[in-house]
Amino acid sequence: MICLDCSPSRLRGIGRKLRQTASLMIGQPDYETYVAHWKQFHPDETPMNRTEFFRNREERRYGGGVSTGGFRCC
Repeated sequence: MICLDCSPSRLRGIGRKLRQTASLMIGQPDYETYVAHWKQFHPDETPMNRTEFFRNREERRYGGGVSTGGFRCC
């Protein structure tokens, strides 16, 4: 296959989409989409940073532990 437009920015965009797709396939939401939503609908508030976002999503998905009544696999 011959790439007609293999510029570095195009390749980065393709890589970003592949990473986003893989993350969504394993149930991990996209941080950039979250930030874009937050800026559009909550412009006067500060969104969570990347680490806080992923910890929050994991807690929501798997629960906060036995003491909070959440699900624990081990």
